[in-house]
Amino acid sequence: KNTNKHTQQHTKRAMAPREAAAVVAAATSWTNLYESWSHVRPLRCRIDYDHTWVSRFPLRTEGRFIVDSTGQRFRLKAVNWYGASDVLHVVGGLDVQSLDVICETIYNLGFNAVRLPFSNEMLRVNYPPDGSINYKLNPRLRGLVALEVYDEVIRSLGRHRIAVVVNNHTTFGEFCGPPSKNSLWFDPYGSFSEEQWMSDWTMLAKRYSKMPHVVAFDLRNEIRPRKTYWPTFQNPKIASEDPRGTSNWARASLEVARRLSKASPNVLFVVERLVWPQRGLSDMAAIPGALLPALNGRVVLGMHMYHWSGPGRFVPRWSEPPTLHWLFRGLRCLRIISPKNYGDMNSEALRQQMDMEFGHVLKSGKCPVWVSEFGADLSNAEEMDWLERFADLMAEFDADWAYWPLNVGPKPGSEGAEELYGFLSPDWRPKSERDPRLDLMARMGLSPPPDAPEEELGKEPLRPLRSRSKEQSEASLRSLFGSKDPLLAVKSAGDVRGALAWVPHQIKSGLRKVQTAQSSLVGLATGRDMATETLRKSSSASPLLSLPPEGPHDMSRITEEDLSPLSNIH
Repeated sequence: KNTNKHTQQHTKRAMAPREAAAVVAAATSWTNLYESWSHVRPLRCRIDYDHTWVSRFPLRTEGRFIVDSTGQRFRLKAVNWYGASDVLHVVGGLDVQSLDVICETIYNLGFNAVRLPFSNEMLRVNYPPDGSINYKLNPRLRGLVALEVYDEVIRSLGRHRIAVVVNNHTTFGEFCGPPSKNSLWFDPYGSFSEEQWMSDWTMLAKRYSKMPHVVAFDLRNEIRPRKTYWPTFQNPKIASEDPRGTSNWARASLEVARRLSKASPNVLFVVERLVWPQRGLSDMAAIPGALLPALNGRVVLGMHMYHWSGPGRFVPRWSEPPTLHWLFRGLRCLRIISPKNYGDMNSEALRQQMDMEFGHVLKSGKCPVWVSEFGADLSNAEEMDWLERFADLMAEFDADWAYWPLNVGPKPGSEGAEELYGFLSPDWRPKSERDPRLDLMARMGLSPPPDAPEEELGKEPLRPLRSRSKEQSEASLRSLFGSKDPLLAVKSAGDVRGALAWVPHQIKSGLRKVQTAQSSLVGLATGRDMATETLRKSSSASPLLSLPPEGPHDMSRITEEDLSPLSNIH
């Protein structure tokens, strides 16, 4: 947050004077200052855009599909390009390749859209950190503040006929992590309020309102609990507000969408499900419900799926400390955490899970579903096997999708850990060898455009990879996703109680239910014994009341084995 005189002078030269003053003021102490962004100048569509392509916009939803201005389907076949949401505040790759070359690569590989994450902090940062951009390769980015670099990325994507989904990924510039200060769309323990979040979005909606290829706003990434604040998704018309704060995601997403509709009337809204615990999309797609029919024709439901993630209260297996595998096996048996992650499911089980989570929404034709994050490590055989199952099922469900990520090389803020899921070469160009992950995406509809040069697409056969053991793969994932580890707080002293406060509650609650059920069954058995004895004594007076000495349902013979199904209560 450079606020010295030199920085302010350069910022004012790069931006309109009043807009520059607002950015510099916000950067001074942005978490303690409400910024209304009163002076916003809409950016204009460049004259060198393909006008035939631009004429396809704006997009809208029609039943389960996203369609263009002519009514033809526009299936999102996208890729995530992160960086503006992280510690460097600009998209990855600008330090090793020119912006236009990267955008040309995205187009030539067949992607028609980019999900472009940003952080609220990025909106207020002045110069990007040293080394984040190679200005010899990207001279037109020199002297621009982080938000203006983001603008240039959007412009360049438009020149290369790639639509953009603007995604609010984080509040603070860092990798989206576990229960942390980026868990919610606001900071309940700081000064970044929900109103500031909505104000930031409104500024961006005005800023990009004249750029038709900015087709959607992904309102917030991976919402999860933050200490005592557990987000919910309840219809605001019938839900009582959380007394601790505004943690109803349905209410917040509907309100911000209404505000943004005034600033940018034709944009789509992507509303993601809560990421933990992870549930299906039934409540979100309910009609009438929180989002529909209010946002009919405008709303797309978003969700993420990985080999290591799963339904409900999932815990990635790479996150489990090796010495505590026995504990997590027990927690899974008791269903305190989800017994199976997506990677543990065979094709049929995964099909049933996907159908339960989002397939039925597509079949009902209520609204589109966008699986906006999935990916796999090429050298991890288990992940690649899962990705193949997933790709076949995505082709079957015919859903929109976005691969995570485009990025390759060292991951900023992760102590040099390599990005394992990227499919480009280190210079951010296509590999000379065809990447199998691109072939799997081809099953989902990825297809290079007719004018893509063949030498760009990697036609050489892939050389045999040196696969890694399960332990090596888990170690690599721990290194890569270390800041995204849901048990991070447990592994560091000081926040164990806050991070897992729900565990003893769940265990005690489950045990109480089991004990109550056992007491009830014992009481029923005792009552039946007493009734049986009374009836036996009376049977001599009335033969109609005679009972067999003991029947197959004698409750006095209840054993622990009979009670074993109660262990599933949670």
